[in-house]
Amino acid sequence: MMDVQLVQEQAGGLGFDLCREFNPALLVPEQRIRAYCIENRCGSYDAHHMCPPRVGSLEEVTARLQGFPQGILLQCSRLLDVANDREGATRTKIEFHRLIMRLERRVRRKGITQLWGLIGGNCELCRVCTAVEDKPCRHPQKARTSLEAIGIDVVGLLEGLGLDGRFHSDRITWTGCLLLGGDEASG
Repeated sequence: MMDVQLVQEQAGGLGFDLCREFNPALLVPEQRIRAYCIENRCGSYDAHHMCPPRVGSLEEVTARLQGFPQGILLQCSRLLDVANDREGATRTKIEFHRLIMRLERRVRRKGITQLWGLIGGNCELCRVCTAVEDKPCRHPQKARTSLEAIGIDVVGLLEGLGLDGRFHSDRITWTGCLLLGGDEASG
């Protein structure tokens, strides 16, 4: 449990609005959520290295999750006209992604090396992902998958933890996590 306290201390200094310990066993990949990806409403299915089907089957994801006994749920909220500011939404998503990476670096420097950082929404580090050309990722050390991409019902997770899972028109909230685990699970 000392690892969780260390992560919370490090996260507190980075500007996360929420940094809360949770049991990663609550992360249950669902076919219902993966089906949204397959419908491809966002246009990312098989077009991003960090989106399905490239992130593994639900069975593979479930097996990987089992190697992480500790978790920290992370959120950042920013005031934003969600319906009319797509650039702002993308900017805040990338900022959240970078915060997760900064937290990972800080935690690794403190000696915790078995981590899995998960972001909110699809990875947008590149304007066009090389997956569309079936080429390797330009930034494999920086790219992160999202909770949604691995089949997690984020709204259900938040509500199950007693947190606000609603969408708001005047602010955007990104949810991700940092999982802490065993040797075979690092990533």
